[in-house]
Amino acid sequence: MSEDTLLRTVRLSKTFKVGDHEVQALKDVNIDVRRGECHAVVGESGSGKSTLANIILGIYPATYGEVQFDGAPLRQDRPRAMRRRIQLVQQNPLSSLNIRRRIGSSIRLPLDVHGIGDRGGRKARVEELLEEVGLEPEMARRTPASLSGGQRQRVAIARALAADPDLIVLDEPTSALDVLVQARVLKLLDRLRRDRGLTYIFITHDLAVVRALADRISVFAEGERVETGTTDEIFSAPKAAFTRQLIGAVPVASDEEEAMREAIRTTGRAGVA
Repeated sequence: MSEDTLLRTVRLSKTFKVGDHEVQALKDVNIDVRRGECHAVVGESGSGKSTLANIILGIYPATYGEVQFDGAPLRQDRPRAMRRRIQLVQQNPLSSLNIRRRIGSSIRLPLDVHGIGDRGGRKARVEELLEEVGLEPEMARRTPASLSGGQRQRVAIARALAADPDLIVLDEPTSALDVLVQARVLKLLDRLRRDRGLTYIFITHDLAVVRALADRISVFAEGERVETGTTDEIFSAPKAAFTRQLIGAVPVASDEEEAMREAIRTTGRAGVA
């Protein structure tokens, strides 16, 4: 594994038994996620992207293959110290937060679980985390139901940051938000990644969401990785037919991109002079 690679999957496969049948959700998936990058995993529902995330998080065991993290095998029954290094931000911030807990208590939970700091310093750390995600410290006393969707997602991000992770898996983190709030949360995520040197795996069905955020993109379809490239490569010269189909649904950002799409429509390929 290269020193630049934080996480790698090697021939990762997952089969689920559904009644008398078996469904292969992942098929020999190989991806490399580099340190400090935002690696987007894009695909439609049922493409295997959420299964990949759940194996990385230790929720599902792999049927075959393995995940390597920082040069070592990443098993499902991983120690607490390893769980601390990989955190999750879920799709729906309301369901991911305990409605009976105050915001401060939810953010403090990783500090308590992992023994981070002393008891006296944890309250101050919660306030620092709230400020880091653009919220007022007084929100620590409020409940999730009293916050907007964007504020709740910022709380979920603060809770993930509390563990001081190396890698954050973002599972459709903005799909439940309106467009304006979505843009603000994406801007926040980009700033946090650069300030903290974080690595992201960004799970999404929408290429438009990660166009300005991702460094590289892996496209998934029917449990297989069909294409990986830099964001510029994926948008300017997509190789797979399925990738071209996804790009066709993304709003155009420039005249050059419109010309590329017209080339795809008329010739079936990109890169036409």
